[in-house]
Amino acid sequence: MMGSSHAATGAAAWVALAGTVPGTLGLVGPFDNAGLAAGMVVAAGAALLPDIDHHNGTIAHSLPPISNLAAKLSENLSGGHRKGTHSLFGLGLAGAASVGAAQLQHVVESVGTLHVGAGVGAILLCAFALRALNLTEGRVMTWIASVVLAACVVLFASNDWVWFPSAVVIGYAAHLVGDLVTTGGIPVTWPFVMKPPKWWRRAPLLSDVWRANGNLAIPILGDSGSKREELLLSLLTMWLLWVAVSQWLGFDVVVWLATVSGGLTR
Repeated sequence: MMGSSHAATGAAAWVALAGTVPGTLGLVGPFDNAGLAAGMVVAAGAALLPDIDHHNGTIAHSLPPISNLAAKLSENLSGGHRKGTHSLFGLGLAGAASVGAAQLQHVVESVGTLHVGAGVGAILLCAFALRALNLTEGRVMTWIASVVLAACVVLFASNDWVWFPSAVVIGYAAHLVGDLVTTGGIPVTWPFVMKPPKWWRRAPLLSDVWRANGNLAIPILGDSGSKREELLLSLLTMWLLWVAVSQWLGFDVVVWLATVSGGLTR
C-alpha cells in the first residue's frame, strides 16, 4: 500500500472501533469527540510506523534527524524493508513500546496530568501522517506542525492512558492488513519465516498466497498503488467524512437522505 492509503486505513480502523455512531463498533473507549479525533490522528501516524524500516523512505525523512536515526536502527534490527516491522512480532513490540510511553506522565496541580510519553510519541506519529498526506513541506514546517498537532492531541485526548497504545496498535495492525492484501504480502511470523516447497511455488494461485520468499499474501488489491487501492482509498475517505459528520456534528446523513428521498417521492 501507498503511504496515503496506510494513513487513511489507520484512521478508519480507529474510528470504526472507537466511534459511537451507526456504522461504527464502539469496541474501544468510550471517548468524547475530542478524544476520538486525537486517537484518529495517532492511529493514522501509527499506520505508517512499519515503514520506518527503510532508510530512504518518505517516513524516514519526515522528522530529521530523529526519524533518520530511527529508520537506520529499525532497518538493521529488522533485517531490511518488509521484514521484522511487518510482522506480528513488530506489532507486539510497537504495542509494548507505546504502553511504556503512556506510563510517562507528570502531574501539575494547575493543569492536571500531562501525558509526556504520549506527547513525545505523538510528535513522531503526527509527522508521519503529515508527510504521508503531503500536508507539509520542509524540515522546519514539519517540526512546527507536528509539535503543535501533537500538543493538541495530548491536550484533548482521554485522561485514561490506554487510549495511546490502543491507537498505536490499531494503526499498526491496519498497516499489516493493508500490505497483506497486496501482491508482496508480509512475513507474518518473522523471525520464523518458512519458504514454500518447489511444487507450491509452481502452482499459479498457491504461489500468490504463500510466496517464494516466505511472505503470506491475500492479494485482493494487487500491486501497491493499483486502481483497486485507489478505489478503496476513495471509499474510506467518503466513509470517514460520513462518520465525522455524524459523530462530531450529530447529523445522521443516512436519516437525512432517507427523509429527502421520501419527500421527493411524495
